[in-house]
Amino acid sequence: MQPLKKLERAKVAWLDRPGLKKLLEVLNAGDGAARLVGGCVRDSLMDRPIGDIDVACSLHPEETMKRLEAAGIKVIPTGLKHGTVTAVSKGEVIEVTALRRDVETYGRHADVAFTDDWLEDAKRRDLTVNAFYLDGDGTLYDPCNGWPDIEARHVRFIGDAVQRIREDALRILRFFRFAAQFDEATLDEEGLTACIAEKDLISGLSGERLAQEMRKLLSYPAAERIVPVMSDCRILDMVLPDNAGIDTFLDYIRREKQLGLCSVTARLATLLPRDEERSRKMARHLRLSGKETAELACLAREYPELEGELTERDLRRLVYHLGRAVVQFHLVGHGTVEQVAYVRHYSIPVFPLQGRDLLKNGEEPGPELGQRLKKLEQFWEESDYTMGREELLKIE
Repeated sequence: MQPLKKLERAKVAWLDRPGLKKLLEVLNAGDGAARLVGGCVRDSLMDRPIGDIDVACSLHPEETMKRLEAAGIKVIPTGLKHGTVTAVSKGEVIEVTALRRDVETYGRHADVAFTDDWLEDAKRRDLTVNAFYLDGDGTLYDPCNGWPDIEARHVRFIGDAVQRIREDALRILRFFRFAAQFDEATLDEEGLTACIAEKDLISGLSGERLAQEMRKLLSYPAAERIVPVMSDCRILDMVLPDNAGIDTFLDYIRREKQLGLCSVTARLATLLPRDEERSRKMARHLRLSGKETAELACLAREYPELEGELTERDLRRLVYHLGRAVVQFHLVGHGTVEQVAYVRHYSIPVFPLQGRDLLKNGEEPGPELGQRLKKLEQFWEESDYTMGREELLKIE
């Protein structure tokens, strides 16, 4: 595999991290060869903060583990069957995967064989902008000709698009998710056609996988350009069978971006019907956590108390009772810049009393204790959350 170019050291200063440097030195000793691969390389090329660090290695995983452990580096066999181990080196968490080639694929799964052929490893990856390799000295390798695509912000499958999608239907969502990372991305025409033709395969993906990709996609700057494309070609319907279309989403995300905000859950909520039960149903479809499901349900409700003119005191009360996420969600669509900024930075107060404080103050245990605590909380709210513990305990 011929190198493409050597990157300026300033661009890859992150390669000097002690933990990463040590790991590469160990794996590159003797007959070993290890290079950075995937997202961390792409982030470096695009001058973005480096996220997860992945390393491709010519050694078999057992040899990788043996060498790292001998060098005092902690190793966890997170995916040994598929050639992957996780190394913890001087605080750096790095995933190391042996070079592989697919023997046979079964949707999201494949029988793989380990190899020392870098081109074989590259060809089994999904997109050209995801198949760069980087040596520890900053030498860049581009076996799938992704450099023109990264410069043009062009998202293209490696090899035959239909075949790559049939190997793993999740690649349909990755195709759009990668495009959402690039502000001015263009979608490869052959790839888009293949995604549309094979979109029914999405129904075989787990909710967790769908949610994982949608969270990432909705967090990116160009989501407002990419989600409409997904809607037009009915791929959004495959991911969210009960969606509300994109009009509310587009209005919300543009307003949100003007305010310097980005809430993935709120963006997802605008794609769902404004109906609590239907929202919960889609949350179950995506296998969302209980916390995410509850938040989506809250955002789907109507809150008459949020209508009309709202003072700062009103906002404090509403945030205390409804939560910051609900109030901010409403204000993005209907409030002022000043109100949004106020709610965003407001420190929600904590009621200074608990049941044990009343017991220590001579109150008797029982149902009346809870009622008394509730009454004192009302006094505290009427004081605009200013009354302190001792002051509240003096109230008869």
